[in-house]
Amino acid sequence: PGLHQRLVASPTMRLVNLAGQAIGNRYRRFLAEEDGLSPGAAAVLNALAWGQGRGLEAGTPGRATHSELAQRCMITPATLTGLVSTLEKAGYVRRQRDESDRRVVWLLLTEAGEARAAEISLRAKAANAQLMQELTPELEAALRDFLITLIENDLAVVHQETSVLSEQSPHSEEPGHASA
Repeated sequence: PGLHQRLVASPTMRLVNLAGQAIGNRYRRFLAEEDGLSPGAAAVLNALAWGQGRGLEAGTPGRATHSELAQRCMITPATLTGLVSTLEKAGYVRRQRDESDRRVVWLLLTEAGEARAAEISLRAKAANAQLMQELTPELEAALRDFLITLIENDLAVVHQETSVLSEQSPHSEEPGHASA
């Protein structure tokens, strides 16, 4: 049987996962052709360049603090550190201490980073157009709505889990224990 027939009975989340892997592999291939950037590094570069990322946070194009950029990209600051180091070594990003508050470090896009982000954006748009060429506008709109709903639902679950964990914090007072 054809691929479509084999996949039609798969759970929806399995199909979302397979689609994500396929698109991720395609994205990795075209990034590797250029200069070996990982999809994560490219996403961080684009989020810094355009002032928006995969997340719901937006900011100033070309400039962000470490924590702002992590929020924009929906990744942890620890994960961002390695990606920024890679981009810095490639000459796409530089770090600069804030003049008024020396504790703040700004991540700034370099001219080379701006040019690379523009190249990535053009190539990503071309790859997206190629992938979407068979979709009707209605089907693309339905796909977008579905994916946005998945993202919103996931963010709601993560927020709910975080709220529950903070309520169960070891700092809360338990019966029979004196607070410090």
